[in-house]
Amino acid sequence: MRDIKTFFRDLIKKPPQLFPLVALFHIAMLIYAVFADIGNPDMTVQIQVYWMLAYTIFWLFVCDMRKWAAIGYLLLTVTNLVLNIPLRTTAYSGYGSHMFILDVLFSFFLLFYYKRFD
Repeated sequence: MRDIKTFFRDLIKKPPQLFPLVALFHIAMLIYAVFADIGNPDMTVQIQVYWMLAYTIFWLFVCDMRKWAAIGYLLLTVTNLVLNIPLRTTAYSGYGSHMFILDVLFSFFLLFYYKRFD
């Protein structure tokens, strides 16, 4: 088992250069979602924080080149698309992540590098 210092060093040195940058983007968007939703009782707004938290956790383990994390991120993106496309014009449009286009783009990067994962 690795210590936390080695884990964070591996997050930066193991993957291709793009992956840590996307991790920083996910962390920044999570922080933005949390601060934008403080004091807002609307449940659909709080769901955005949970989506970003799930995407961020999976992407951090993607940076550790874990195959299960890549599959989890892809499944999360597919679930997001399944929720976004049919619910877009209904009152439930806030239940999917609003960044689904970027998540699809990041999923293509994952599929491109999938053979390199452990």
